[in-house]
This record gives sequence, structure tokens and C-alpha cells, in this order.
Amino acid sequence: MTNQTPSQIQFSARHHALLFAWISRAVIHNCGEERGAQIVRAGVQRYGEERGHRMALRAQANGHTLSMTNYLAYGEWQAEPGETDQEIVERTPDARVRVNQCPWYSAWEEAQLLPYGRIYCQVVDEALVKGFNPQLKLDVESTLSSDEKPCDFVFHNANLNLLNLLGLSLKKTIKPGKSALMPWEYHLGHLYSTMHAVLVEQLGEAGEAAMREALGEFVAQFGEPAAQVVKSYQSMDFSKLPE
Repeated sequence: MTNQTPSQIQFSARHHALLFAWISRAVIHNCGEERGAQIVRAGVQRYGEERGHRMALRAQANGHTLSMTNYLAYGEWQAEPGETDQEIVERTPDARVRVNQCPWYSAWEEAQLLPYGRIYCQVVDEALVKGFNPQLKLDVESTLSSDEKPCDFVFHNANLNLLNLLGLSLKKTIKPGKSALMPWEYHLGHLYSTMHAVLVEQLGEAGEAAMREALGEFVAQFGEPAAQVVKSYQSMDFSKLPE
């Protein structure tokens, strides 16, 4: 357990991954595999669509269309050096991206939580695209956490030819650049808030109990101050851009 104060806490993708897996495990243990997984998937769907919608709002505020190329430019998180390993194996007309390593998979595997974490990977990316623009299409052919082979994403009509790839690179570095990125404590707060809302809608007090159980795991691993930071976001409207 950490004794850091809230201002000293450095949140990361690992915190996000473990919080999700503990929530998923608590729900499945309380509701059974079939119903529990269904409820967790509903939570991830809402969470992903809310994030995608924020990405769209940023793009529109910058005068950018809701194209697949711009979807790729407006991601809200950035990996730390060494956390990911990915490659673009096809560029046009559809972009095919393979991910050989990611911090969510690494965290779940280390903590022996893959059966509970993998639901996130099965839902979140398609939900993000839907929230950004429901007319776009993403195929998730495989995921590290479910298929024991690289994540394989097909971004339809991304058209990453040389000109569009250059434009994407400029957007990643200039506009929106880092302004599209949100701090990890915000991502954790969003995850906690949305999953809490869905669990309570679906399960009532049992949903509250599952969230308490998951947050207890989070406190045991990262400390009470970290949990208080996460909970402090609970009343925020994550379908809007933060002010």
C-alpha cells in the first residue's frame, strides 16, 4: 500500500486496468458468469461511447471531420515508453494495426486477472468508434487477452496513404496534439463513475456492494488517497468536454 498524498499519486494505465478487472470480478462473483459478464459489457459499452463522443466534440471544435483518420488523431491516452508494441501492417484503403504488447494485458496477466479483464478488450474499441461516429466501422479480429495472439484491428476507410499519414502525424503533434490527452486520474474517475452507474441501474444494492468490493481491492493495492481521487470524479458529466 502507498502512503502518498493525492497530489503525489502518479496514476497509469495499470491502475485503470486493475480497477476494471476488480470491478468485473466482483460483478461476476456476485451475479454468475453469464449475467455478470453481460452487465460488465454494458458498462464498458457506455464508457467507450462516452469517451468516443468526447473525442468527436474535440474534433468538431477544431473544425475536423469525424473521419476514421481523425478518430485515430483524437485518442485520449498515450502510452509510456515501452508500454506498447504495435505496427501498421496495411495502410489503405483500410488500416490494419496489430498490437503485440499493451499495458492492460500486462497488468491483468501479472495479477492473474485475465478472465475478468478481457471483457474490456472485447467491447471498448468498437464502442469508442461508435461514440465518435456511428457510421464508421472498426473490426476487432483478435485481442491479446482473449485470443493469445496480437490484437488485430481493421479501421475501415482510414486510408493511411502518405499524405493522410503525414496529416495524422501533424495532428498528433500540433492540433489537437497533447490537448486531446486526458490525465489518468480522469480516466480512472470516468471508469469508476460509469461502471458504478450501470451496476446500480442493473443490480441496485448488489451493484453498490460490487463497487465497494472492487474499491477495497484498489485501496489495498494503491492506498486510500488514490481511491479518494478516483471517487472525486463521480458526479462529473463525462459526456461533455471537461471545462
